[in-house]
Amino acid sequence: MTHNMTVTVEDGLWEEMKKHGDIRWSFVMKEAAREKLNALNLLRKISDKSKLSEKEIEEFSVKLGRKINKR
Repeated sequence: MTHNMTVTVEDGLWEEMKKHGDIRWSFVMKEAAREKLNALNLLRKISDKSKLSEKEIEEFSVKLGRKINKR
């Protein structure tokens, strides 16, 4: 079974997306949702075993991600 979802994007983002008409944007959105859900599931597993709060772990993961991206 599949479900439909409507996504609203700002004008500037839409204009940039239109420049790349060969990209299947619905696929990009689905992959982004999968990646986010995987991250949330990992976060839940870590927080279940940690004394830190879920918010603290999420903040740490964001900081870590930024450091990795800088490299």
